[in-house]
Amino acid sequence: MSSDLFNKGLGKFDRWMDVIVNSLSSARRRVLFRTIARDLRKANQKRISKQINPDGDAWEARKFDNGSGQVRKKIKMMIGLRSTRRLKITAGPDGATIGFSGRNAKIAAVHHFGGMDLVDPDSTTKIRYPVRQLLGVTKEDQTLIRDRVFGHIETAAS
Repeated sequence: MSSDLFNKGLGKFDRWMDVIVNSLSSARRRVLFRTIARDLRKANQKRISKQINPDGDAWEARKFDNGSGQVRKKIKMMIGLRSTRRLKITAGPDGATIGFSGRNAKIAAVHHFGGMDLVDPDSTTKIRYPVRQLLGVTKEDQTLIRDRVFGHIETAAS
């Protein structure tokens, strides 16, 4: 699962930036996209830490039965997935992506889109997980992207 920063984020809200960004050399575009991807990864990590969707809505609380029949709901989720080691970025002259790979991608997709999965790898019990959007681009992120593009162009001109 990944979020294509250029085509799904930047390209949607400021088409005119395509011309500006494409006028940069491929090396400068790669640097720009890597910077934007790092910033967006940090923003998404903060949202995951706060347990909120990109639209600002809180995630549905996890229901955890500790074996005694009591359900605890205040348990942080996705602690491991939000780490830099698992939330990968790739950047090139044509764009950047933020996402997960391998087993992490499967786990993230089940939570991001809502789906059925095993409770744990050794279990045969499947449950339906609610939608908990892990990745996205907010209005604040769009402003951040604009600022990064303008700042990058400014430094390129000087």
